[in-house]
Amino acid sequence: MIIDTFSANSLKLLDKSIEEFKNKYIDNLSIYQKNDRATLGEKFHSLICFYIKGFNIEKLLLDLEENELVYWKNLEEFLKTKKDNFIKTEYPFLVKNVLNDKPYYLTGRFDAIYKEKDEITIYDWKTLNFPKNPEDDLQTVVYLYCASIIFNTNKIKMRYLSIEKMNHYDIYFKDLKEYQEKIEEIIKKIL
Repeated sequence: MIIDTFSANSLKLLDKSIEEFKNKYIDNLSIYQKNDRATLGEKFHSLICFYIKGFNIEKLLLDLEENELVYWKNLEEFLKTKKDNFIKTEYPFLVKNVLNDKPYYLTGRFDAIYKEKDEITIYDWKTLNFPKNPEDDLQTVVYLYCASIIFNTNKIKMRYLSIEKMNHYDIYFKDLKEYQEKIEEIIKKIL
């Protein structure tokens, strides 16, 4: 079986362990276990998406616990003034590239795309902690790389935003070639 499509998560696993990558993505030997944090993330991704698009979210708010309502009120206050500058939410992407004369694809989903003047911000809503090293995290690398190709600009930043603490961490675009080399260094492990 030939693997030619990679997400940030699959690249993280491949970088960590070729064996674990093969088990999960080639032999399909993994069991997905949903936890409370994943459920919280799904709730808030839906809420944010519908709110930004202008839908009535009152029924969705009924499903929130008391502490989650507090998170939402803080997040809503933040989004209220920015809402008109979000150009996409839950935006799937697929970017084609070539390595050793063979095509490969990078895939994922931007939680939200925000545009102000000529700068694009890729938002990633976090219910867990920020990555330990956000600048070097493969999600950051893949997202900034793909966004720069999709939007044909280097005026991009990645913003990890905690929905619980309402703090954020920004990473500004550095270098397309550097990102590509980091991605391909990992992909070469499986080729």
